[in-house]
Amino acid sequence: MNTLSKWGINLGLTLGLAWSYSVFAAQKLDSIVAIVNDGIVLQSDLTIRLLIVQRQLSNDNTKLPDLNVLTNQVLNQLIIENLQLQLATKKGVHIADPTVDIAIERIAKNNKISADKLEQAIADNGETMVQFRTRIRQELTIKEIQVTSVNQRIRISEHEVDRYLASNQGQQLADTEYEIGHILISLSAQPDAQELEAAQQTLNAINSAIEKGDEFGSIAATHSDALNALKGGSLGWRKGSQLPELFAEPIKAMVVGEVSSPIRNSSGFHVITLIDKRGVSIQTVAQTKVNHLLILPNEIRSPDQAEVLINELHQRLINGADFYDLARAFSDDANSAPSGGDLGWLNANQLPAVLQTALNVLAVEELSQPIQSKNGWHLLQVVERQTKDVGQANLRFQAKQAIRKTKFPNELENWLSAIRNQAYIEIR
Repeated sequence: MNTLSKWGINLGLTLGLAWSYSVFAAQKLDSIVAIVNDGIVLQSDLTIRLLIVQRQLSNDNTKLPDLNVLTNQVLNQLIIENLQLQLATKKGVHIADPTVDIAIERIAKNNKISADKLEQAIADNGETMVQFRTRIRQELTIKEIQVTSVNQRIRISEHEVDRYLASNQGQQLADTEYEIGHILISLSAQPDAQELEAAQQTLNAINSAIEKGDEFGSIAATHSDALNALKGGSLGWRKGSQLPELFAEPIKAMVVGEVSSPIRNSSGFHVITLIDKRGVSIQTVAQTKVNHLLILPNEIRSPDQAEVLINELHQRLINGADFYDLARAFSDDANSAPSGGDLGWLNANQLPAVLQTALNVLAVEELSQPIQSKNGWHLLQVVERQTKDVGQANLRFQAKQAIRKTKFPNELENWLSAIRNQAYIEIR
């Protein structure tokens, strides 16, 4: 099957064949060469695609197969495309005009021509922009129905994820990157007591500066013997697998901002700090456990009465009333009222902006002032805050995506065979 990238690669070829199609169309009336369920494949479709494939093979210096064999292969390709487009229609797949626009811009960019020149080239070679856009829309539609249909067929077990993460590919995916600061107090190959004492005094000065809260970069610039001292001792970002063995184990156990104890090797004493770390397996989110009470105007409660009620409830809570009891009795939030207003753990910016802004400044166990939104009046209470590590969950998600990608081609072929076997196809 064609792919969107092939449209870009073979654009000049396709345009160059437009005149051939025009000549053919003028010489012979169209006819049906295949019935595919409720659809058809026309002779003109087959002829133009056959010309394109022949030119592609010739340009690639590939020996052309027997014409009958090639014709059958191309016809089968058109039948499969027809089936996918029919299925996409049934599933309601629709590619919007802006998506087509972006695809055409990408084709022009890949062919190193402007959008205007692309349109002119299409017109000069006998194809209308409408026809070209239709072809691109069909390519995008086929891609969409393939992704949605095939992904539904792919099953990935947790055991498969474990095996992937244990593989070399999985290890590379999980490889954390560290931004490291470094100070070197150099020693000669065989330092004497006086040299070691001087080094120890320097290390004491470094330790004192760290305890005072001085910037590590400033300390490195003052005391380090390393070539990068005037750059604040920065080693930049390094993958864990690329770290010197001397640093690899200590850095994995450090938290951001921590400074190591002196580490000695043949070069001297090393002091490192973990400035930052990143990677698929390093991801935390701030979460807040929240109680919520909502009062809405309705048929028997005017907006003014809703405001009076929210203020009364706010005062009762200040006086010691239980949020759980009041939310169950008064809240109009159908989702949280049965559980006493408990919204559970919320990630940052999960609430509407007006509520999130109020929530962000509340301390734990603090109650908000009444908050008016376009819907009604709200009270929020922070129960607890936490930082949750979602790095491992994200790592496993990325692993599943990688496994899915390897399974996709084979499952795509199985799916295409299945929809063809289930279809009514009549070759004429």
